[in-house]
Amino acid sequence: MAAVITLSAGQAFAQDVDAEVSEVVVTGSFIAGSPEDAALPVNVIGSDEMQKQGSPSTVDLIKSIPAVSGAIGESNQFGAGQTTGSGNINLRGLGATRTLVLMNGRRMAVSPGGTSVDTNLIPTAAIGRLEVLKDGAAATYGSDAIGGVVNFITRTNLDGFEVRGDYSHVDGSDGNDYGTSIAYGWRGDRGNILLTAGYRHRSELNTRERDYTRRSITENPQGGWSSFGNPGLYLSSTNGGLSFTSPYVDPSCNAISGPGTAASCNFNYIGFDNLTEREEHYQLYGEINFDLTDTTTFHMEALYAGHDVPEEKSSPSYPPNNFPTSGLTTKAQGNGFFIPSSNPGLQALIAKGLAPASAATSGLFTSIAWRPIGVGGNGLYDNGGKEDKRKFTAYRLSSGLKGKFENGIGWDAGLTYMEDWSDIATPDILISRLQLALRGLGGAGCNPSTGVAGVGACQYFNPFSTGTAGNVLDGRANPNYVAGTVNNQAILDYLFEDYSYKTRTKLFAADLVFNGELPIDFGAGPLAWAAGTQYRWSSIERQTSDYTNIAVTPCTDSPVNPAATCVNQYGGFSFFGPLTDYNLDYGVIAGFGELQVPIFDSLTATLAVRYEDYGGNIGATTNPKVAVKWQATDWLAFRASAGSTFRAPPQTQIAPSVTTSLAYTTAAAGYRAYDVYGNPNLEPEKANTLNVGAILEIGDFNATLDYWSFDFAGPIDNESGSGIINALFPNGTSTTLPNNCGVAAYAGLRNRITFNDINSDGTPDCLPSAINRTRLNVVNGPDLKTSGLDFAASYKARDVLAGGDLSFGLDLTYVLKYEVAPTVIEGVTVKPARDYAGTMDYLGYGSQPQWKATVFGEYTNGDHNLRWTLRYIDGMIDTRVGTSTFTATSPLGQKIDAFVTNDLSYRVFLPWETTLTAAVINVFDADPSFARLDLSYDPFTANPLGRYFKLGVTKKF
Repeated sequence: MAAVITLSAGQAFAQDVDAEVSEVVVTGSFIAGSPEDAALPVNVIGSDEMQKQGSPSTVDLIKSIPAVSGAIGESNQFGAGQTTGSGNINLRGLGATRTLVLMNGRRMAVSPGGTSVDTNLIPTAAIGRLEVLKDGAAATYGSDAIGGVVNFITRTNLDGFEVRGDYSHVDGSDGNDYGTSIAYGWRGDRGNILLTAGYRHRSELNTRERDYTRRSITENPQGGWSSFGNPGLYLSSTNGGLSFTSPYVDPSCNAISGPGTAASCNFNYIGFDNLTEREEHYQLYGEINFDLTDTTTFHMEALYAGHDVPEEKSSPSYPPNNFPTSGLTTKAQGNGFFIPSSNPGLQALIAKGLAPASAATSGLFTSIAWRPIGVGGNGLYDNGGKEDKRKFTAYRLSSGLKGKFENGIGWDAGLTYMEDWSDIATPDILISRLQLALRGLGGAGCNPSTGVAGVGACQYFNPFSTGTAGNVLDGRANPNYVAGTVNNQAILDYLFEDYSYKTRTKLFAADLVFNGELPIDFGAGPLAWAAGTQYRWSSIERQTSDYTNIAVTPCTDSPVNPAATCVNQYGGFSFFGPLTDYNLDYGVIAGFGELQVPIFDSLTATLAVRYEDYGGNIGATTNPKVAVKWQATDWLAFRASAGSTFRAPPQTQIAPSVTTSLAYTTAAAGYRAYDVYGNPNLEPEKANTLNVGAILEIGDFNATLDYWSFDFAGPIDNESGSGIINALFPNGTSTTLPNNCGVAAYAGLRNRITFNDINSDGTPDCLPSAINRTRLNVVNGPDLKTSGLDFAASYKARDVLAGGDLSFGLDLTYVLKYEVAPTVIEGVTVKPARDYAGTMDYLGYGSQPQWKATVFGEYTNGDHNLRWTLRYIDGMIDTRVGTSTFTATSPLGQKIDAFVTNDLSYRVFLPWETTLTAAVINVFDADPSFARLDLSYDPFTANPLGRYFKLGVTKKF
């Protein structure tokens, strides 16, 4: 499954070849050939090169590749869902789902946390090199290789034992980072064996350890700030408790939280979160290659890997998105919680003369501008923040036979099976239990029908600051604290349940490939060919807990009344929406062929075509590709490739099910629910790809320059939630300036949104502050065109400094354009056409820096190697410029500055087959550039650690 090229084709970082091997097999074609056959843009990064860089983690290595943009891997619960601990590869910023990840040329199952392969499952101790094909490869590998291919190749040259260990000192980290691995290799006359085991520990780094995360609400209104806090906003009654409309802010707001206003109390939750979480990564890998006969080789490999994030830190509690029925509140007013005057927390405020006069007889009400637990921390956890659990585990088996018939035709047959599990648990409050506890009827042993409020097993929950001694993050004391009103652990245990589900993905693939030569020769050599077939089957299965399952808990009151019925089935949790169980699968049958035509000694063309049949509503596709290489002179060559590609929608996107996600909504100044519905009528997306380049080799100077482009028709994506909200509320959070709620043309958008507030006539109050949830569909979105330039160069000056060599290298990607057609939803253009190159499109097209580059200079003398590496990520414009996100008094973050870091690494070969590496990462301790996001930087592009020191040792036996 590869073309054969040398590693001197202008790849600035393409080094590390076994000295006994004169050529290497490189991802891109099924035809094996000679070095001059290469016509595709492939980067090869070997283990020697990784070692010279200071042995970066898989995440750091991937993010350092200039062609990769917007990869996950850093702790980012705000932008990467419930996938902390996972990693991915996102070539060209087209989305990780459009990059095919292989291991030894064979497929891997997608992660249950998304639609891409989890690269943190790769057994790093077994990897010999990484091959990156930066071109569409549908004709070779299948329709999902639309943006390119990354192939992790295991090592075959180890003979004996090898033990590795590394330690990184990160300032402020809780225990620092470390890892260890052991590998055993055996090489014989007829085969080899490789066995590895690896473990990596990543330590927790709290946001309070980095100054750049602590921003005022003026500097960064999204920097962990919420107007839905505790202390919070309540409503009092002026008509004897028939309705509650008058705002009342908890009197301790500015003392321990704030800043507050007459209608809100701001709360900063970011101090409860981490920049990196405690992560435990482990991998076991084994491989055997054995020559059964002189012409037949057997291969088998097995992988077991996983990673565990046992305590991801998050806000002490979430603000409510759902509400109990009037049967539980005892009030006709909807969309909120009722707190009776008998609640001890409210009685304490009344006794202090700090509550509205009506509270003593009518109680208080709450809606969304509040959360049950805030600055006082959650007493169920040591640091006051909730602890979420994320665990991913996988195993993979792949085996094959390859050989050659007597007539010279080669063959390769393989079977691959993989399963990947995720186990997700996020504590959230059950709405119905919260309402009962506010009325004194909470507690595991309380029967709400027969119990007496606050008596025996029936307990009150105090939602007010009277039960909070102070701010647990900054130590500010609460002047209105009343010790006897503190919520005990039993009532907190009663309120919280895990929003949890388990997901499993499976993959089975069978491959059969033949290759050989035809008796046709135009004078430059015989025509070479390859042909084959593939069958692959994939599935995804989700099982939810009872409280998470919409079939078991469809209504807000279901946890306390299993017979409850409801029109809007938003589930029982206060923040998260319910999920459905499913078990979805489909199979794909493919046939493919390649023909390599040496036209002249200097000109070779390769033609490829692949047919895939998905069956059902998806149908079939035929994708051709042509690649040409012209060796114009001994030192200059030109290459070009063009093809078409097709990507079928994943099973979860065509199933008529709903998945709820939470996203920061600027107009509402907080997180809101977005219900994403699958679309059985979804069409596959299609794209045309083009690459044109040149290869220059003059002595010890090598360079490549490539122009690339991708032209998408109907890319599959969710509808734009921010587009809907911004179109309906062009003036953002303003409640005084007009919005488009009453405009007939916007009625379709208006009907997508559920609002919290209800007017006296029973109709929803269409205001940005009242947004509760928004419906989105998976669709074939607006057409997309992107293009750019890749440039790589390297030069070695030999024997110039004390007998050593000086080497220099450059690898960069420049995005010429990332143009997206207008986005139209319900007949309204919610986003105009735009070029997103050089922008950060929050909740849209992600982080698209225009420039990414890596430059290095190194000195090698015998056993010593010293390298300086500069990494550059270009600045970006926040696409929310022009909205109410940025104002004259709060302009910070409109332009996200370039992020530039410098690394220094040293490697020395010591006696007794020992290698020592030492590195200073981010030598000048550069902070990530400010972005108006929760963590005050962009986790998809930058690194939050600052300067850290790394030491590694490798010993062979």
